[in-house]
Amino acid sequence: MMGKAYKIFKIIIRTILIVVVGLLLLYNAYILIARLLFKNGMPKVFGYSFASVVSGSMEDEIRIGDFIVVREQEEYGLGDIITFYDEKSHSYITHRIILVSGDTYATKGDANDSPDDFSVPKAAIVGKVVAVWSGFGKVVSFLQSPLGLACVFGGGILIWVLTDIGAEVMRKKEK
Repeated sequence: MMGKAYKIFKIIIRTILIVVVGLLLLYNAYILIARLLFKNGMPKVFGYSFASVVSGSMEDEIRIGDFIVVREQEEYGLGDIITFYDEKSHSYITHRIILVSGDTYATKGDANDSPDDFSVPKAAIVGKVVAVWSGFGKVVSFLQSPLGLACVFGGGILIWVLTDIGAEVMRKKEK
């Protein structure tokens, strides 16, 4: 009886392991292809873009190491926190809208003393920040690194082997 329960447990663990590693691989491959081949620095997945925060310009609301979820909107309004591409610095910036003028926006980082010295056209906006996961950006950045991927695969292999060892121990106990 105990052996049958362990076999079911082993199947469940391995299925979860395969799904998690498979999704991580698929996501990383998609991001890599979108960035390298299509030059899209913030590719969308089901209409959402994701980023790890590397600047403190939006502290205390959004901190370095946080993970943000960005969703494209039809309209953006005063007070919205948006992520946009800045042609001048060739980088993505997340700041708050402080002034709306037609299809252009004035922005400012909450922690900055002065507004940005440029206007943001609507076409440059990736989307509005709809979620912030504190500290999770560090985890995501690690999982996207070669070392992080190696750890995931190594951990997966270790779990796979340990379930085999556990199954063998259960077989010997039953005999």
